[in-house]
Amino acid sequence: MKQKDFTELLFECCRIGFASIEDYGKEEKAKIQAFLPDVQTVIVVAHHIRHSLEWVWFGFLADGSDETCPADLHTKIILGKICNKLDRNGFKSIVLPYPGQCGVMFKTLAIKTGLGQLGDSFLFMNSDWGPWVHLRAILTDARIKFEKPLTQEACTHCRKCIEACLSGAIMENDFDGIKCRDNMRQIRSSLGNTPYTFECEVCLRACPVGEKPREVLVSYGTK
Repeated sequence: MKQKDFTELLFECCRIGFASIEDYGKEEKAKIQAFLPDVQTVIVVAHHIRHSLEWVWFGFLADGSDETCPADLHTKIILGKICNKLDRNGFKSIVLPYPGQCGVMFKTLAIKTGLGQLGDSFLFMNSDWGPWVHLRAILTDARIKFEKPLTQEACTHCRKCIEACLSGAIMENDFDGIKCRDNMRQIRSSLGNTPYTFECEVCLRACPVGEKPREVLVSYGTK
C-alpha cells in the first residue's frame, strides 16, 4: 500500500504521517511491539485544534475510558477509516489506546514521522499549527510506501512558555509532570461541581507559533 491510499481519507484539518518500526530505538520499539508483535508501520494522525472547546473533556464511555473530548471523537473517525482500509486489504491494525496511559508517547511516535518536533514546552509542535495539535496512532503489519517530509523547525526557543507556566513545571531542558498535573487539579477544583474538564492552556497561548484558537469562556451566570 502507498501513502496516497490514506491521504484521501483525511479531513482538511488533519494530516497523516508514517514511520517504519525500524525508525525507533530499542526501548520504544519494544513498547510498540508489545501491542502488535509483527508491526511494520506506525501511522500517526494529527488534528489541528481550532477552538479550545475541542479539548474540553466530558463524561462519555469510549475506548475503555469514561471520558473523551471533541478533538478525539473527530480524530477517531479517521482512525476508523484507516483501519477499515487496512482490513479490506488483508492487513492487521490496532489503534493505540487513549486517553489513559498506554506506555507509548504519541509525540515520540509523531516526531519520527516528520509531522513536527518537541518544543521547549515539551509539547509536540507542528511548524504551521504550533502546539495546537491532537495526536492519535495506529500500528499495522502493512509495509506502506511513503515519503517522510523534512521536519521544519517549529519551536523558536523564545522561552515564552517557560516564563508563562503558572506552576514552574517548564524549565530549561526539563519538565516536571507532577507540578503540571497538580496545577491541572487546582484548575479543575476551582471550577466546582461541573461535568466538564478544562485543561490549562497558558503555555500554549504564550507560544508565538501557529494561530491561537478561540478560548472557552466559562460562565456560571447570576442569581
